[in-house]
Amino acid sequence: MKDKKFHLSIVITIVLSYICIKFIDSYQYFFDVLRLLLSLLTPFVIAFVLAYIFSPLVNFLEVNLKFKRIFALLITYGLLILLLASFVLFTAPIIISNLADMVNQFPLYAQKTQAFVFDIADSLKNIDPNTLKEFADKAMSAMPEISNLLIGYLGQIFSTTFSISKFIVQFILAFIICFYILLEKESFFSFYKKSLNIILGKKYAKLTLDVGCTLNTNIGKYFTSKILDSFIVGLLSAIGLYFIGSKYSLLFGTLIGIMNLIPYFGPVIGMAPVVLINLYYDPRIALFSLLYLILVQQIEVAVIEPKIVGGQLGLSPFLTILAVTVGGGFFGIPGMILSVPIMGVIKIYLSEFIEYKHKNII
Repeated sequence: MKDKKFHLSIVITIVLSYICIKFIDSYQYFFDVLRLLLSLLTPFVIAFVLAYIFSPLVNFLEVNLKFKRIFALLITYGLLILLLASFVLFTAPIIISNLADMVNQFPLYAQKTQAFVFDIADSLKNIDPNTLKEFADKAMSAMPEISNLLIGYLGQIFSTTFSISKFIVQFILAFIICFYILLEKESFFSFYKKSLNIILGKKYAKLTLDVGCTLNTNIGKYFTSKILDSFIVGLLSAIGLYFIGSKYSLLFGTLIGIMNLIPYFGPVIGMAPVVLINLYYDPRIALFSLLYLILVQQIEVAVIEPKIVGGQLGLSPFLTILAVTVGGGFFGIPGMILSVPIMGVIKIYLSEFIEYKHKNII
């Protein structure tokens, strides 16, 4: 009997080893399949994000105004279509035009940077001229290559990530999926609950549902309130930059609003291009833009965010920065945005576990 178990263990080990070797040999194929699977699931991911955004409005119409859910959904979708149509007609063309103009201006930025470096070289008389000339020649010879690289890289990003036809198809599918998620969310939850009870058993299913409910509440509240908060910050930034005389005010306002979703790092990332680009045109406008954006961030921290987002997560700056760093390292910007509410849930259960253990020890 022991010999049979031993031989079976050897066979299983050999089979698993063979599978691992084949996986390593064909890793590119598996990554391609995984990439295709993620691409196919993109509409579902977008649909769940949209469900988080739409759910508060649907609940308000359904509970407070006593609309049937189907009518609440139709009103929500009607308002959204109106907003999207307004954005496409009035805002999107300006942003696309600003982006195209900015890319075309990269050679000009390279020339102005070259002139700036030469001005610095002229002012540094005490340093060996040959050393300065060698450094300046290397820097300036790299400028055209950097400019071409940036133009090509940006073009590649917009041709792959922002493919219009692909985006439209995925967005339409996401809207349809989101509609049925919100329409039949009780049925989805009931099926999910029964499946967990069958797979995990009653005890672990209850724990999983509890964690999922807490995560859902944290992400939902944080995500929707942070979007509204960032929209206000982006709008204030765009209006202020326009009156200051900043270049690409609408584009920069949109960028600042999006980057504001990322705690701590986001505002800095959003401000940097505003100051750098305006330096090429008018240093005074760059300075005024920086001061105004810092003022907007202070208002956001002191007034807007506490009123809209609130402190429901209760994360310290250390944990927030840790969450953003780890989430961004693994999943990019989406990871930086979602890492904060997820860290909030981890903190809740970790604190409860530590308190429980501490009481037992005492």
